[in-house]
Amino acid sequence: MKFTSSGSYEKIDQSALGDRVVAAWSSRGHEDICWDTFLQETPLGEYRQSTIWAQAKSTEGWKPLRVVLTVDGEMVGGFQILWRQSWRGRIGYVSGGPVVLPGHPGLAEYATELLQKVARRERLRALAVQPPGLCKQMSARLAGSGFLLEVSADVNEATCVVDLRDGFEAVERRMSRETRRCAKLAVNRGVTIREGGRDDLQTFFELMLSTCRRQGAEPNPANVRYFLALWDAARPGGCVRLFFATYENQPLAGYVCIIFGQTVSLWKKGWTSTEGRRYPNDLITYEVLKWASSTGYQFCDFCSLDKRMAIAMLSGNPLSPEQERSRHMFNLRFGAGPRLLPEARVYLPNPLIRLAYRVIFHKKIRQAEENYRLADQAAKFVGRA
Repeated sequence: MKFTSSGSYEKIDQSALGDRVVAAWSSRGHEDICWDTFLQETPLGEYRQSTIWAQAKSTEGWKPLRVVLTVDGEMVGGFQILWRQSWRGRIGYVSGGPVVLPGHPGLAEYATELLQKVARRERLRALAVQPPGLCKQMSARLAGSGFLLEVSADVNEATCVVDLRDGFEAVERRMSRETRRCAKLAVNRGVTIREGGRDDLQTFFELMLSTCRRQGAEPNPANVRYFLALWDAARPGGCVRLFFATYENQPLAGYVCIIFGQTVSLWKKGWTSTEGRRYPNDLITYEVLKWASSTGYQFCDFCSLDKRMAIAMLSGNPLSPEQERSRHMFNLRFGAGPRLLPEARVYLPNPLIRLAYRVIFHKKIRQAEENYRLADQAAKFVGRA
């Protein structure tokens, strides 16, 4: 798409790309319709790279720095860094990027070089990068450019996705019999589905807190301000929806969904657990999938899956009894399929810090390498099947 260089952008680099010239432009603006539209129009684009996400993350102190790549005035790639000051110094991360359009040899390498240049220019102590979920090659390029495996923080390494492209009847056939039965029982037992608005976000947050307490997990996000900021940024473009399952007007379960490109992400969920026999979770998930399919979206992403489960499923191996009892099985019973995500890597500009990182996390790095070897084998198994 055509790049519109507004006053918020400045040219920071230019380089030859074969017989053409690629230019890099940076912006720190909180809104960028051109960038968000570019992301929405490519299968590699994810909401985590959008200005919508940046505005929500600003409530936690993260600041955006966007770099857009153009060839002959056309936007062909880029990345958004979110950074903030910490006790370790400035740290940044790129989630779901860089995004690089195919058909431009050398562009991915140029984007990787720019990541390093920008990290040094911005005096970042560390820059973590996890490429887009559908990008298979970028991780290898990062590894070849000195990016180490990120093992110092928890990173989502797998997810499960429902394919909606063949219509809801096909989706329903892939659901387990028990799931379909529970959704019907929920209706028979008086559970109804309604949409919520901005004023309902506090109610949803309390449902999410209830779920976190039962699971012994810290709430993420930690406060309702994050949800309000996300709503205010995403709602004008129709990129967020809130659904509730209710009984006698009392909310039992809820979903906050982020809509971006052709994917509906079932981002956050919460429920009371007081009316489990009415199966509100089964019904709300069933109805959200049905709504997404009827609206024309192609995928629903549950946003998480245990990586070991994903590898086992992709390799055709049976799940362990523990895995069969995990919370992820609920999502898988809706016909969702596993998807391994690219590994996250970290760039540490200071050579002494790089050395210390290798020493401190030596065992974790070796374990991560083994996990990714297994993941590669699983991917090859799927390719042969």
